[in-house]
Amino acid sequence: MFFRVLRKRIIWVIGMILLLTIAVFSYGYIKKIPNIYDRIHPNVSLAEETSDPHIGRNTDKEIAHMLSVETNITILESTMKLERFYLSCGHTLDEEHPIESCYIGKTEEELHTLFPKWQVKRFVPEQVVLRMEISGYCPDHYIIREEDGYLIIFRADKDTGIPLVVEALEISLDQLSTELQKQIREGIVVDNMEAVEQLLENWES
Repeated sequence: MFFRVLRKRIIWVIGMILLLTIAVFSYGYIKKIPNIYDRIHPNVSLAEETSDPHIGRNTDKEIAHMLSVETNITILESTMKLERFYLSCGHTLDEEHPIESCYIGKTEEELHTLFPKWQVKRFVPEQVVLRMEISGYCPDHYIIREEDGYLIIFRADKDTGIPLVVEALEISLDQLSTELQKQIREGIVVDNMEAVEQLLENWES
């Protein structure tokens, strides 16, 4: 009698062990099938359960991009475009380059503070466009003027429009006609250095 009861208990224990084993393997198998697992656990994502760092997780760049969109700040991939508009000639000089590291993570207001002379024309995480109006000619022009009785060739600075000396000539203003002297005192603007050289040849001949 005793052995019969003992045998029943042993069979019962073995049966429970088999059931637990089957349940564990079944649960692990279901987790590998997202559709089935989601039906059983609708509030738990597979990304939270898995130990694989590559499943259901965003890369650092993707996270940075999502954060930049939410907070509207510059990112590592941002570019900065500078538009300089010259009032004297009506030309625009554009420069675009990858944003410097010191300007990454900045808001529109912060950039406006850093560039007080510039207007923020466009601001999105991928691109910042700054515009400035400059009183003067663009660097594509040369200006011939007189200083101390001699001709000087100037070229405007791209950031300020201020004329900078390119070359001091040994041509006296007195050598030229009265009308030409008046034009030079006001400043003769030409489009390139070739045009400057052509004018000088004509005046010296």
